[in-house]
Amino acid sequence: MYKEWFVTEYFSQYDEFEDWAKGGRVRSINVYDKWMLIANLNPRQEAEVTLTFYYMDEAPRDFTFRLAAGKQGRLHFSDEPDNLGTINLPPGCEPRKRFGVRVRSTQPVVVQATAGDRIGEERITNSMATYLYHPGPLGENEKTWMYVDCVYLTSERFALEEREWLSVLNPNPQPAHCTATFIPGGDVDVGSQASRPIEETVAVAKHAFEVPAERLFSILISDLPDVLANQPYAVRVDSDLPITLQGIRHIFERGKYEYSRCWAVLDAIPIPKEVWRQEGA
Repeated sequence: MYKEWFVTEYFSQYDEFEDWAKGGRVRSINVYDKWMLIANLNPRQEAEVTLTFYYMDEAPRDFTFRLAAGKQGRLHFSDEPDNLGTINLPPGCEPRKRFGVRVRSTQPVVVQATAGDRIGEERITNSMATYLYHPGPLGENEKTWMYVDCVYLTSERFALEEREWLSVLNPNPQPAHCTATFIPGGDVDVGSQASRPIEETVAVAKHAFEVPAERLFSILISDLPDVLANQPYAVRVDSDLPITLQGIRHIFERGKYEYSRCWAVLDAIPIPKEVWRQEGA
């Protein structure tokens, strides 16, 4: 137990992206810092730890190291030093690409991700997220996942824009066939003590896709024509193979793309099949 862990994605946005206000392509000056923190739970024996880095467009790569008995270890997935002076980018990690990680250890460990962005050469973090890796091994329970906060904002009524990616990690040696179900919602009316949809006519939307073997897959939900802007959803992803799921939301002041205002990790949870069967889903 606790000898295998997964994180779906360490996010970054170094490539050009679409200007939603004026059209065309733009690029921000954000720099993305990413760390992996790991603790060896065995106080008497060192752990041999192997990391596997998964990418969207290339084969996975491995890196192995030793972690002292009963100690914490720290890796900085960046090609620049952090504020503590740490610069220990492991071979196989491409920090300017989006990537997921699998951790395998000879001893029980706990693994956590911390990630943040800053503006250009500034050494002050603009926004930061930290979240635990998901414990493996992956099995039947990891074939259905869900997160409940899903939305992208494009309306000129808002001072901000929110772009959201749905990301799936497939560590299997075969392609995974997945279906994402977007479940519309709304607000809870505290007067009537009941929930009510934002728009009565919004329907459930489904999108099928294939994740290649040993790859990270990520899609902007705004690219899905039947998933509506400015409409909250919950998301369920069903797969024929064990996977992991994560949402990423990137937030800009509308029309100002030199740097982002914030970004967030939308953590997901696996839903055992018997829960869906029990509830009639």
